[in-house]
Amino acid sequence: MKNNSIKFFDFSLALVFITLPAPKYSLNSLAIILLVISWLFVGSFSQKIEAFKEQKNSILIFSLIIITLLLGLLYTENFNEGLSQIKDKAPLILLPVVLLTTNSIKRGQEYYYFKLFAISTIVWGVFAIVKALILSYMGMGNYFVYSEFAILLNKHTTYYSLFCVISVNYLIYDLLYIKKTSRIAIFFSILFLLLVIYMLSSRMAILCLLLIAIFYIKQYFTKNNQKIFLVILVLSATIGTLFFSSNYVSRFESIYSKNNKITEVNTRLIHWTSAFETLDNKSIILGKGTGDGKNNLFKQYKLNKFEAGFKNKYNAHNQYIEFTLSNGLLGLVSYMAFLFLPLIYAIRMNDFFGILCILILALCSITESILERQSGILITSLIVSFVYSHNKNKLSENLSLKRE
Repeated sequence: MKNNSIKFFDFSLALVFITLPAPKYSLNSLAIILLVISWLFVGSFSQKIEAFKEQKNSILIFSLIIITLLLGLLYTENFNEGLSQIKDKAPLILLPVVLLTTNSIKRGQEYYYFKLFAISTIVWGVFAIVKALILSYMGMGNYFVYSEFAILLNKHTTYYSLFCVISVNYLIYDLLYIKKTSRIAIFFSILFLLLVIYMLSSRMAILCLLLIAIFYIKQYFTKNNQKIFLVILVLSATIGTLFFSSNYVSRFESIYSKNNKITEVNTRLIHWTSAFETLDNKSIILGKGTGDGKNNLFKQYKLNKFEAGFKNKYNAHNQYIEFTLSNGLLGLVSYMAFLFLPLIYAIRMNDFFGILCILILALCSITESILERQSGILITSLIVSFVYSHNKNKLSENLSLKRE
């Protein structure tokens, strides 16, 4: 019975990773429900209480975002919207609690689930390209660029690009350190993911790829400095070519607000400037309240004559600012603690995959509000939970061996 419950839990967890890149959110939601149900049957209730006590400090840190959002309900003017935000962000504490209070995941096998995630990301990307080819052959339009291609994936370009980057990170990690997958398979998988990123036209994804390339090259070729700089030079030239290719240029064509021409860079600045203009000395610490941040931002867009932002209800396009708007510096510190706790453990244990995953999330949070959609919330909570638990367990094992 015990083995069956563990197998059921592992199966449910694998489903969460496999269904995350899938076009329909309902599949992933069902997988999460299945995971929680399976967790209830793994071990006894007393074992869960004991595990919770052992992990109480880390769980408290991972709970800070939800606690801060609950606190924000006390002074919000939009209580229903605040409740909706808390409900949407519940996985940020639910998944860490589930994963930190179960011992069914085999030690050293935590990152195996990211292999399933990478395979799933590739498979759904293949399906989208096949659809684009069929539609193109039938004369129904060009679906190989940016938002049109995202329609076939049924995911926002930001999040599927992030999925591709995390997958590339895992595949390189597997190639250099795990070494359980064919090099040829990894090579062609990475090439395909780069193609998908190119079609989605995400500049932040390109910057994240550059970060990954420099990091692994530095780690793997430290004995030959000439190779380091040569490879970095070639990669930089290649990525720079992609960055300014016609596909990316067409993605980032200027938009207009009345008669004023606004570039993509200026648009981000308008987002951020408008956000900061809504804050005053009273709200900088606790924010405007959970649920109120966005409404104040939309009003500021209108005052700044940023009509596209006002009409389309654009968010702040920066997760750090997003939390500051609604919950002030308290919300900002909570989110940074959420990211930096697993990063500290990853650095202590020289976990290159984990370090890069957290840095990628931190980098993407600068230009995107990645926790405003289910895809971003789930990938963030899964990465944070696994990176932390993987390295905390390794550290505990090392300390136990030293005592012996």
